[in-house]
Amino acid sequence: MSHSTVTLTWYGHSCFSISNGTWTLVLDPYKPDMIGYPPLKIKAHAMLASHQHEDHNYQAAVTFLRAPRNIVLPVGDSPETAADDHFLLKTVASCHDAQGGARRGQNQIHVIRTCDLTIAHLGDLGHLLSDQQAAEIGPVDLLLIPVGGYYTIDARQAMQTIEQLKPRNVAPMHYQIGYGRLPIAMVEPFLSLVEPAYTVNRLPGARLELDRDMSGNCFLFKYKKEPDPGV
Repeated sequence: MSHSTVTLTWYGHSCFSISNGTWTLVLDPYKPDMIGYPPLKIKAHAMLASHQHEDHNYQAAVTFLRAPRNIVLPVGDSPETAADDHFLLKTVASCHDAQGGARRGQNQIHVIRTCDLTIAHLGDLGHLLSDQQAAEIGPVDLLLIPVGGYYTIDARQAMQTIEQLKPRNVAPMHYQIGYGRLPIAMVEPFLSLVEPAYTVNRLPGARLELDRDMSGNCFLFKYKKEPDPGV
């Protein structure tokens, strides 16, 4: 069965789920009390984490639904197509800081392709990308990028990264929304920089139906404190 859209849901911080109409993949679930967020409960068939800190790798927040083991498949350097009911995954090694990982360790960038769409989740990227890393990431339909600084790249570095990768659409993550006391910036400094290169599209909620016709958008998800409606 063919699906023309992919549904993304933002749960705050850097946590997203991606549903291709058959399976749901969750990225970077967090331990709520570690960062001051309300309780987090997600249902998904598989999970990816950019690194092992509990604000990005908290499996206890996920209820895993029954699914084959191979719904997430590794791919080569240049995936061309993905089966509708699979996620093709490419990982790009990076660091959580600008000192080669000496301060905060390593970070995995996840490049996910499904339903003829490519989504890149940069995790807690802490430095500007090398030309080689950018080439490994390749063309992207939606770039999920941290913008809050302190633990990750900040708004200005995020714009440099966007200019390097030239994704069709972008969405900021890992910024302060009023929960907890993480010393990270709010999203406004990034929004002031991203236009006019991308039109800021303020979504009415936490979900986005992404399709191939979308381009030139900076999607701003709206965090909602509510239980996951299920899969």
